[in-house]
Amino acid sequence: MLTIYEAMNLPALKGTKLIAGKEGRDNPIHWVTTIEIIEDISRFNEGEFIVTTGYGLNDNPVYIDRITELIKSGRLSGLAFHTGFYLQSIPESLRDAADEHHLPLIEIPKSINFSTITKAIVEEIGNEQMRLLQDSLKIHKEMTKLALNNKGLDEVLKRISNLTNSTFLVFNDIGELQAVENIHQEFISVTAGYITVAEKKYSEASFFEMINTHTPGEPIKIVNFYCFSTPVSAESFTYGYLVALQHKPFWSDMDSIIMDHVSTLVGIELVKQYAVEETRVRLKGELAEEILLKDKLNKEAAIKRGTKLGYDLSKPHAVLYFRIHVKEDERYRINEDLSSHLHYVAAQTLQHSGRQYIILPKAEELYALVQVDYYDKINEKEVLKNISGKIQDRWSVNFRQQLTTGIGNSYRQLNEVSQSAKEAEYAVRYAPLFLNGPTVVHFDELGFYQMLIRMQEAGISLKVFYETYLGKLLGNKQHRTDLILTLEVYLAHNCNIQQAASSLYIHRHTLKYRLSQIEKYTGLSLQSPDDRFNLHLAILAYKFAGMQSSD
Repeated sequence: MLTIYEAMNLPALKGTKLIAGKEGRDNPIHWVTTIEIIEDISRFNEGEFIVTTGYGLNDNPVYIDRITELIKSGRLSGLAFHTGFYLQSIPESLRDAADEHHLPLIEIPKSINFSTITKAIVEEIGNEQMRLLQDSLKIHKEMTKLALNNKGLDEVLKRISNLTNSTFLVFNDIGELQAVENIHQEFISVTAGYITVAEKKYSEASFFEMINTHTPGEPIKIVNFYCFSTPVSAESFTYGYLVALQHKPFWSDMDSIIMDHVSTLVGIELVKQYAVEETRVRLKGELAEEILLKDKLNKEAAIKRGTKLGYDLSKPHAVLYFRIHVKEDERYRINEDLSSHLHYVAAQTLQHSGRQYIILPKAEELYALVQVDYYDKINEKEVLKNISGKIQDRWSVNFRQQLTTGIGNSYRQLNEVSQSAKEAEYAVRYAPLFLNGPTVVHFDELGFYQMLIRMQEAGISLKVFYETYLGKLLGNKQHRTDLILTLEVYLAHNCNIQQAASSLYIHRHTLKYRLSQIEKYTGLSLQSPDDRFNLHLAILAYKFAGMQSSD
């Protein structure tokens, strides 16, 4: 894009003087307009270069105020006065305004014609546009070659970094830095979770937040660098974010065009990774299904098949189970690729965890068989919950459908791992029974519900048990919704009146009245530890049985 400085160096503009607003000499000129009288300042466009005789400027103070307002608007790239006709010199107030707002104010001598200036600038803008088109085609050809070479993301970044003289950063969909190609190492450093640009230091998280909250496609100025960012998306899913940093005085249209090409190319590479992962999933899916869901497993044969796929199935494993919760009335509107995106997110996160894994995708659900350290169960439990939490975070960035994750116990023998899958399923199924509604649940956290599950599997009825203790609380709907919930919350808060009342959003006197009603209907005392214990177990059994009857 032609700048004010470049325009003034054109032979046709020899003799013009920059008398104010020198800091804006790199402003790009989008168009040039010659005008006698400036009346409606709202009609001028962004980046317009105005050439005027200044007619009436000496006689009308309102005219000076109008031009001052135009200077302050920031829309123009520059303003030139043709002196020697109606105006002998440019007023001092306009010079001061131009200096304050960095708008180049140019004096054109009487010897230069309007038409000469207009023709020279318009021709140069046209030449710039032609060069822009030629350079764009050249870049497009280079990008096409890179896309077809199938060299991978790192090689692509290296090539386009040299081609565009840019440093590139690629973040995943939740802002984790995935790849870097830094050709400005004297000004930019990317180390230990920090990104420094021209001595301005950001954490990875704050840098990502800055680019993610900025308007896509508009560069951010960081000292003497321009930072361009764009999301790499397909349909409703964002694969990641591309960031380019260029060391230059201004950002041109050509830069934006190049970045559009680059973001498309990076998008292709990320989609390729997605496709490769899906292929990998399909190859291992049958084996995972046999291990997790089949009643009989040939352990030795499964281990041999795993070895051929580069996976050691002789080691201990646990199962993560993910379920997407889709309402019936919106199921027909759900993107068919919703489950595929879950597979991608889970695979990417597990890959970065450094754990061996096999994924089994299903409609609206997913199983992940993950290698664990059997002899460090406490730490492994936290590690698996952390991995699951990261998958939850990445999912929530792109989708509003709730995702619940269940984690089964670790097992040493391959033919026992199907039990981990069942446990993970139970964790997801009974997660709604918890008051705090967790989205990640380990089977161990089901506590007493584990016993209820075994009783159900053994065909033992829970109705007699919970009716014995809850008694008349079950007599009508009002009691079920108010008193049973009140009792559950009260017990969950260790019988703390204030905390329970706050959690229920009721006054403590209201809570005390309800508790007296509970004692009346059950015939039990909330002061008795044994009665409280039996009531708590009865509530768990009642909720558990209610979930079975609603299935």
